[in-house]
Amino acid sequence: MKPGLATALCVLPLTSVAALRAQDTPVPPDVKAFAAQYVAAYNSKDQSHLLSLYSPESRACVTPANKDVYDAMASLDRHDHVPPGYLLSLTSVNESNLKAMAFNMYFVVKPERELHIDYQYPNTNDGGQLQLWLVRSNGRWLSDFPCMTEQGLQSFRDNAAARKHYVDLAAAIKEPLRSQLIAMLRQHQLGEASERYQKATGSDVHTAMRVVYALQDQVQ
Repeated sequence: MKPGLATALCVLPLTSVAALRAQDTPVPPDVKAFAAQYVAAYNSKDQSHLLSLYSPESRACVTPANKDVYDAMASLDRHDHVPPGYLLSLTSVNESNLKAMAFNMYFVVKPERELHIDYQYPNTNDGGQLQLWLVRSNGRWLSDFPCMTEQGLQSFRDNAAARKHYVDLAAAIKEPLRSQLIAMLRQHQLGEASERYQKATGSDVHTAMRVVYALQDQVQ
């Protein structure tokens, strides 16, 4: 999972199955309105507006002692942008996923539904998905992001060196490869950029993807 604001969302590869599911699932008008608000705030990177769309219980998870982790996780996602024409689906909560997350994160208020926002960049193979957990509060929908457990906070901090490794690899990319990759990223050709880096450096698929993500952060 690639977290967004305080792990409230994840960005996943867009597949035809996801697109069909989103297209075929009826979504109530109030959820559509919430999604439009969320996408607008997400695209503008307006953190105060985004925070206003989260439940008070979720916002209370962030304290002076752990704010560094939540801020760092939010920064992993700043480059992404949801284009027009996104597709929505409203589903029941996947309980299996909640159980799998339990070691690293938990919900103060159990979410009622999941909202998936699937998108694809025009004329590319790249896209993604924002996954939001929703609760109703005072007659309106709000996003309900999971709080980090102590184990989750420590794990994120322990992995700082590994994350920095990919940042350093991205910073060390030389010309002409660097300009080639940046041009691809600006055309939303993330997959092609990863393949180009992998071929040029002989790295594995995982490393190539992580380095290209790091490069994407550096050129925004």
